Amino acid sequence: MGKLLWSPIEEQKSQSEINKIKQYIERRYQLVFSSCHDLWRWSTSNVRDFWKILTTYFNIKFYSDFTSMLNDPADNGSSIGAEWFSGATLNYAEHAFRCKKVTDNSSFAHSNGFLQY
Repeated sequence: MGKLLWSPIEEQKSQSEINKIKQYIERRYQLVFSSCHDLWRWSTSNVRDFWKILTTYFNIKFYSDFTSMLNDPADNGSSIGAEWFSGATLNYAEHAFRCKKVTDNSSFAHSNGFLQY
């Protein structure tokens, strides 16, 4: 194994988004994870539940709800061909920019470069 180059301090760990998600899931679903690794293990064993929880946690606004959270691909040993949130529609830009504060220096990407607004 290689040499560990950096590790976050406890304050950074406790303020991380993954820790906030872990705490949210623990509170909301009466679960206890002793580490983020345990959360990962649970999330990979409960894929549909985990992604449904994330849509709630991140307040994803669907304009039409999904009919199925996940349609597995024909080859169960692969994720290629999986269909996520079948039937759902949402506005990607609305979610991507909803926390963006507009200031005089704000800009957004455009295919021809950057445009300011």
